[in-house]
Amino acid sequence: MLLFKGKVYAILWGSRAILQLYPPPLEVEGSPLVAAHIPDDINIGSDVFMVESGGQMLLAVYPPGHTGFRLYQMHLRSSSGTGELIRVEFLGDRALFLGTDRCLSVSTRGLLSLRGNSIYFSLVGSPVVLHSLGTKSSEDLAKHCQIHNMVDRIRPSVRPFTIVDHLFTYCHHRQWAEGLMFHEYHHIPQSFKELWDNIEAKNSKLRIPSLRRQRRS
Repeated sequence: MLLFKGKVYAILWGSRAILQLYPPPLEVEGSPLVAAHIPDDINIGSDVFMVESGGQMLLAVYPPGHTGFRLYQMHLRSSSGTGELIRVEFLGDRALFLGTDRCLSVSTRGLLSLRGNSIYFSLVGSPVVLHSLGTKSSEDLAKHCQIHNMVDRIRPSVRPFTIVDHLFTYCHHRQWAEGLMFHEYHHIPQSFKELWDNIEAKNSKLRIPSLRRQRRS
């Protein structure tokens, strides 16, 4: 889901339609507006991310089989009718951070630890991966700072944390809300009993009020 220029867009799982959820269209009440379609040559099982970058709406597609990213700029139509997706090959000094909860676009100017024209994302077992759009190659950035092997702790936390660590954690709400770094706690082993107890104790204090519909008089 993406908020872009006052409108909310989303893609339903298993669908090629990019929908405008808000504001709803006036001509078809109750039905979302189809803003654009994902190209037919993209596998329907691909991971798809939407992100605003430099005032543009981008679509990042990661097909099954780890063949690298395909980027598109979404050109929205001002009137009725669907927009179109234009292939993007170059991001300039921008770096994209693609997470399950948030996606960011960051200018790398003055940030020597970040790489422009690149995408930071996550794979199973590799919580922080850097993909270069220029070389089409990928690098596992968290390989040597994993604190566990998915079962037990294998080393203490590797510090100081980098800008990449903080930005990528921000893209994953669960770890961000718990004060944990995503590259260390993308998976929390059951052997981390004290941490699990602390999380459960904190969650038990949450109170979410129920919403009650008011009866119309």
